[in-house]
Amino acid sequence: MLDLLYALFFSTCIFFTFKYFEKFGINILPAVATNYILAAALGYFSCRETTTIEFMVRQPWMLMAVFAGITFILTFVVFAVSTQRVGVAMTVVSGKMSIVLSVAVGILLIREPLGLMKIAGIIAALVAFYLANKGRGEAAVEKKYLYLPLLIFLSTGGNDSLMKLSGVYYPERNDIQFLTVTFFVAFVIACILILLQLSLKPVKISWKDIAAGLMLGVFNWYSTYFFIKGLFILPISLFVPVFNAALVFIAAIAGYFFFNENLSVVNRIGIGLALLAIGVIAFS
Repeated sequence: MLDLLYALFFSTCIFFTFKYFEKFGINILPAVATNYILAAALGYFSCRETTTIEFMVRQPWMLMAVFAGITFILTFVVFAVSTQRVGVAMTVVSGKMSIVLSVAVGILLIREPLGLMKIAGIIAALVAFYLANKGRGEAAVEKKYLYLPLLIFLSTGGNDSLMKLSGVYYPERNDIQFLTVTFFVAFVIACILILLQLSLKPVKISWKDIAAGLMLGVFNWYSTYFFIKGLFILPISLFVPVFNAALVFIAAIAGYFFFNENLSVVNRIGIGLALLAIGVIAFS
């Protein structure tokens, strides 16, 4: 339970950090690249006495970690594009709806139990995600961009499932080593994207971009570390829905009190339903 609370706390810190990016004019891609290299460094120096780069490269889970790193950064890029093209609400809801994939993986591949209470809780969580974001950041959606929410749905669910399956298929896997490789691969891909961006138009990278990235890197490392630990204390079909429902509740409340975001009656119903879903799934 503590791992869930820690993961929620640091994920909330990430939410606050991104909220201030626009206010302070942070160039997102350089900040994200800095975030990934710091997260990788935190992982490497956490276990450097017993681990070498050569050792990690030879691990059987290496390919899954590389693939996870690629999906990490690409999910972020698609999320950014989707927010611009189809709106914040649809993008956020698509990401949260990915709990369906996580639950499916837990039931079909890991043989986790599925009871009526858990089904009811998951359905309540899905409805809560929609209602809590209804009318917030909505935009007219062109049909040619409808593939973006689908990509968000698949990539977010794929990320969560990869984290779980890597430990199921490779039970000797070290969490810190796995995440170190994952974050480093994400950093390399981010650098490639920055070079592509620079080839198209000049981009000024300032020290505040780097500073913001360093702050984000600390939060990202600990949120992901405690998230992956929580996945192996609780079933994925329970942990991910509870985590996402709690995060939606916290983000909505934080947005209301700290950023003066309006909450309609429908949004408030969604927030209440998220709390109900957490309780139902937790006691299932």
